[in-house]
Amino acid sequence: MATRIDGDGGGGELLGPGSGDRTDFISNLPDDVLGTIISLLPTREGGRTQALSRRWRPIWRAAPLNLDVGDDGRGFSEKVASSILSAHAGPARRILLTKLCPLPTNYDYAKRRAIYDDAGDGRIDGWLRSRDLSSLQELELAYSYDHCRTTLLPPSVFRLAPALRVARFGCCRLPPNLAVDLPHLQQLTLYRVTLTDETFRALLANCPALESLLLEMNVGAARLRLSSPSLRSIGFLSPWNEQRGHDDIDDVNELVVEDAPSLDRLLPLIPRRGSAIIRIINAPKLQILGSLSYGIANLHLGATVSGL
Repeated sequence: MATRIDGDGGGGELLGPGSGDRTDFISNLPDDVLGTIISLLPTREGGRTQALSRRWRPIWRAAPLNLDVGDDGRGFSEKVASSILSAHAGPARRILLTKLCPLPTNYDYAKRRAIYDDAGDGRIDGWLRSRDLSSLQELELAYSYDHCRTTLLPPSVFRLAPALRVARFGCCRLPPNLAVDLPHLQQLTLYRVTLTDETFRALLANCPALESLLLEMNVGAARLRLSSPSLRSIGFLSPWNEQRGHDDIDDVNELVVEDAPSLDRLLPLIPRRGSAIIRIINAPKLQILGSLSYGIANLHLGATVSGL
């Protein structure tokens, strides 16, 4: 097993057992190669490379950022995540922020409830605007389940990352009159999101490279209509009966595929509960229609569904 000895200057020294070899070959690599290595490490391990030696300390700050706060109970606090975003000067490659708690702007004592900013979460807006997002490949923003229908994502989320390829948004509300600029987005997941049909259609219309769409237990509109020339795969799960507790908000129980010429897979997910309705009007390349059960109340196939 090799042993590292740190010096005050360059890289640490690796001692091979019995070999007397004191050369640290890794630290002698060019900065851009070391930065690539660090950007592929989990967030904690990437940050810990700063402790190796002074040679490594500036590498992490300039390397493409890979920030994953985690949702398994071992993740970073929001304060730590904010500190990382402030200290890191390099471009961002991957940002995953989950189980966030929104900050109320006021409190309604008569109704005994917190009031949140209708302009969206200012922290998220500030974090993203302070970064170089031109190289961001993957983004996940999700709030804790208790705040599913109170927190509005800031509109800047949808237009500051032109290279984004994978996006997941959860337990939040999508802003109305959405302006989207995601020309390279390929995978999109919306789970426990409050949205309107108009917002949903505007989102898809400005994702010309979208290939995979996952919709899980969303609310805000009884029906979502879908048109996309590039979409190849759809996963759909309507809210379960026992999860409904907001009579004033419609559950997304109906999905209408109006025009999807490239679609080849449509997968109803865990269709044991609920009363989902799926209408497929134009999907000439559809080959796979996932398992159906009594959870799918109605399935309507149009004349242009020819592959099944």
